[in-house]
Amino acid sequence: MPSRQLTLLIAATLAVAGCAHAQAGKELVFGTTHDENSPLFLYASAYLQQLCDESKQRCTLQNLPGRRSEAMLAAGTIVGEVGRVKGYIQKHPDYVRLDEPFIISRTRIFTRTDKDITSWDSLAKKVKTVSYKRGIYLYQQRLEALQPAIQPHDVQSESACLQMVLAARDDACVFDDGGISSEARPLLAQGHSSVSVEDLPLYIYLGKDNKALAPSLSEAARRLAARGVPAQLHRKFYEGK
Repeated sequence: MPSRQLTLLIAATLAVAGCAHAQAGKELVFGTTHDENSPLFLYASAYLQQLCDESKQRCTLQNLPGRRSEAMLAAGTIVGEVGRVKGYIQKHPDYVRLDEPFIISRTRIFTRTDKDITSWDSLAKKVKTVSYKRGIYLYQQRLEALQPAIQPHDVQSESACLQMVLAARDDACVFDDGGISSEARPLLAQGHSSVSVEDLPLYIYLGKDNKALAPSLSEAARRLAARGVPAQLHRKFYEGK
């Protein structure tokens, strides 16, 4: 082979190897709606790190408002979202949902006094106005389905949701039991939290441009589950609170 052709071949090989190395070292950014000081964010962040380590990826988790996170994933500026429900795929059929839910979230209703709320239907019979955190699409769906018996509206955070009830501006607040920040948690003691009205498996979603990551991440999730990692993280971040 002529020396010039050999030189070009070596240069091309090095360029491809360098590109592959750069791609392998790229940090994958995921978004979540959960507050950085909440048990669910801490759990999700630790789980994501182990998941990515297992699949030889570098990942980070960012707290983002729900609608912004959704828009950023649609635009491809983040790789995926952590903590969306199974039905989210119906809204975004071009995304990929990892096979394994990474946690079960419990939906509760906060009121000033015990109203014996045990289901979505009983919520509609016991209260008139309900708030929920902006960007949680499933809560929006559930509450809108109960109109006109109740009047739902969204607020900026779980803390604002609880405060609306304590200030008697709303009758109830729908919240995720893992989504309450450490700063907002004392507010729960000033009212009553219902039993779970719905247990929700939460999933990791990948945007349409990152579907190729799904097989390795799903396999890594199965290995973590087999080793009992989700249970270990739940004990650390939930039961230790």
